[in-house]
Amino acid sequence: MAKQGAFALEDPVSRFLPLNLINPGLNSNVTIRQLLAHESGYSNYTDELQLQIAVAYQPTHVWTPFEMLSFVHQINAPGNERSYSSTNYITLGAIIEAATGIPVEQYFRKKFFGPLHLNSMFLGEREPLWNGATLASPHDNLSPFNPIFQLTGQPTFPDTYTNVSAFPFTGIESLAFTGGAIVSDAKDMAEWGNALFGGRATSYSTIHTMINAISQVPDDDGDFWGYGIFRTTRISATDIFIGHDGRAPGYRSVMFYQPDKKMTIAILTNYYGANLYDVAKALYESLPEFTCGNKNRKEDKIIVCFNNHSLCTDRKAAAVHIQKGAWLGGCEKSGANPAFKSTIKPMEPVTGKAGMKVFPNPAANHTTISFRPAKSGQVSAALYDLNGKYVLPILKGYAEKNILQQVEINTATLPAGTYIVRLQMQEKIQQQRLVRIR
Repeated sequence: MAKQGAFALEDPVSRFLPLNLINPGLNSNVTIRQLLAHESGYSNYTDELQLQIAVAYQPTHVWTPFEMLSFVHQINAPGNERSYSSTNYITLGAIIEAATGIPVEQYFRKKFFGPLHLNSMFLGEREPLWNGATLASPHDNLSPFNPIFQLTGQPTFPDTYTNVSAFPFTGIESLAFTGGAIVSDAKDMAEWGNALFGGRATSYSTIHTMINAISQVPDDDGDFWGYGIFRTTRISATDIFIGHDGRAPGYRSVMFYQPDKKMTIAILTNYYGANLYDVAKALYESLPEFTCGNKNRKEDKIIVCFNNHSLCTDRKAAAVHIQKGAWLGGCEKSGANPAFKSTIKPMEPVTGKAGMKVFPNPAANHTTISFRPAKSGQVSAALYDLNGKYVLPILKGYAEKNILQQVEINTATLPAGTYIVRLQMQEKIQQQRLVRIR
């Protein structure tokens, strides 16, 4: 918008918002650039106790950015230091609406959601959940609200809402606004990361400005902040990851882009207690090496294993191969362990109840897994011990619906004991114990 002349990054907030009337305690000379860089000195609205009390007392109230701004404080002089505050980005959302004259959700939809085909994305509270969608119920105990509920005269834990899924989200969601109220599925969030950093969502000069804004000085968590993004070392100590995370009562998310591989990791959970950086780190470490372009542009092509052949192919072509059963990485690196060779044998369609069978069981030198998927698609199976620790892969590929599949497994080198065979199909996950005997 600045490049289009809607405003300059050095413009003060006062040009667009009557901050002196909303909250005289806030510095109205803070610039748009300082809001972008978290250098406004405005407190984070989520830390304001009086606002928390108001939300707990009236959880169904729809908040405006101006109402939120009346609660926050000036805690640092503008430009003195970078201190993360969602207040900055909610203020930027209000400025977008003032500069364009249209609701920000309409601007997002016209500029990003529509052109990029991000069909699951919408701005919470401002837009409805799309038809046919189900929002995952949030899991987060609200007992930390007890001191606030005591102040408001409401019942406290365990007599009040103990799971946030029973707590009205209207107030929480409307307050988040452009500081964190966008709802998405993981697929679209990953697509957004690739579109943004790949130059399809905005210009490369804008991306360059964002990345150059990243500070050389880390914050207390070791993160390096820029304009709407930060560089983290919590996924890899050596490889660069830039992006953002998100959190709200009952939800957490991470979305980070790895520029050398042109790859986005996006993870969503409806359990607030999850440590998604640990998940992202484990996920990244489990990936095989898959870039295979020329020496100077390795990221341009991807290597996949397809029909037992390692193919170095264009990214779009790789996606087509993967839909047909290929997987990421070369065959010699991503296949099963030699001691755990398996083959998948399609047989004639059969009738009867779908289910997984493991036979013989107990097994000595070999066993066979049979299953008949109800839907066509990717299938995978792996072996785990009784503590849930991954032991070995069994299969990964594509299977047609209603076609009986058989996988023969060499178990001769496995230690004696009890294992869990875990089969994941399009429609469900099945597990069965396998006993290995000598």
